Amino acid sequence: MPEIIYQDIIYQWIDLVWLPIGYITVHKQHRIKTLAFILLCIFTMRSQISIMDSIGYGQNGIVSIMSSNLYERGLVAYGIIISIFLLLAHFSPATKPIVFLAIMLSIYISALCGTMILFAL
Repeated sequence: MPEIIYQDIIYQWIDLVWLPIGYITVHKQHRIKTLAFILLCIFTMRSQISIMDSIGYGQNGIVSIMSSNLYERGLVAYGIIISIFLLLAHFSPATKPIVFLAIMLSIYISALCGTMILFAL
């Protein structure tokens, strides 16, 4: 029985693995912004799932085309988005902080819109 509890805890917080990966992969001047981006994505995913729950479509989305639940879709979608962001951040060490922030916000808004469409499916 405790084995199942540990698996549930790991499953619910597996996306926190992105924090040390993000800290290690980006350059020193972008670390705080990168960690903020990752945390924002984690909290946004949970908020989106909570919104879908509150309107009554928390299991498979509004259209129910996809068989996976929303949490699994969110983990995959935000995992891909965070990994793309980390690749871009790693290969742009000389980016000015304001440009990095603008890119970060653009990726975040695109991720928010894209995952909401994915959650509706």
